[in-house]
Formats: sequence, structure tokens, C-alpha cells
Amino acid sequence: MFDHAHLSTIVRLFRSESFEPDPTSVRGVRRLITESCQAIGFEPDDPVLVACELATNALRHAETPYQVTFVALWNRLPWIEVMDRSMDLPKPRLAGTYDTGGRGFELVTKLTASWHWDLNPVDRYKIVCATLKGDFDEAGGQHVHTALPAGQLSAPPGPDLRRRTGPVALGTPRSA
Repeated sequence: MFDHAHLSTIVRLFRSESFEPDPTSVRGVRRLITESCQAIGFEPDDPVLVACELATNALRHAETPYQVTFVALWNRLPWIEVMDRSMDLPKPRLAGTYDTGGRGFELVTKLTASWHWDLNPVDRYKIVCATLKGDFDEAGGQHVHTALPAGQLSAPPGPDLRRRTGPVALGTPRSA
């Protein structure tokens, strides 16, 4: 796990940990996010749900090792990134009444200020990034576009294939 709490006057907390594609790894995600939130005095309940949902999506759909990163900058809303090695993009949908899945991104949308994905076709990875809700001035404190691998301080070369989302327009519900 990478943990460096005061890299500069800008970074408040930066923690990142890699996980194997094993369902038991979600416990480690829960621990990482809980400890990170507690370190900055942020209520961990919603961030833990968001991170576990994104990690579960990586497990279920990417089936590759994945990395979870928690970033908190001074005077900004913290965010969570989940990077995996799948080039399959998230497909939010509206679940039908009796569907057993398909509600994850609806939950992520409700519990976060915003979320988006970044795709790097050159290095073959995707990052799903969720900005947490908080008490900061959201007009000046929202994370917009910094979903980067651990330690990377500028956007990767290659095509800009980012998609940012505010409210997510979910697809049509499937019939039960």
C-alpha cells in the first residue's frame, strides 16, 4: 500500500492499494477507505459503499487485479479511484423491479457529487473515479479530471477518451 499523507501543501492524504480479483479482497477495500476517511475526519459510511461497489464491479466485470486509490486535497472534495485492466466501459442501466443486479451505478450516483471514467487505450487500463459528497463548496471543490495512476502527476499521452458524468442517465428498465 502506498500511503503518503503530506506530499505537499496541496495533498492532504493519498493512499493506494492493489488487490487481487478475489471476492475476499473487498474487505481490504473497506478497510482502506474507512481508515482513509477517518484520517481526514470524513464520515466513512457512504465512501465505503461507493468503493465496495466499484471494487465489486472490477471483480465481476474486469476479472483482473485492481487498484483502489483514495485522494484528499486541501479544500477539495476527496475522491476514490478504482483502476482495472479491462477496456470494457461501465454500462449503467436502470434495473427492473425483479432484477438482482444493475443498481450499482444508481447507488454511486446518489452517494457521490459526481463520477466518471477515464480510459487509457495505450497502457490498457480504465479508471472509474467517484468524487465524494461533503461540506466543501462544491462549485469550487469538485474533482473534475485527475483520475491518474498512483504517482502520476499529469495525464497520460494518447487519445482523450474521458467521459464525465453529472447525473447519470440510466438506460431503460428491463422487463421483469
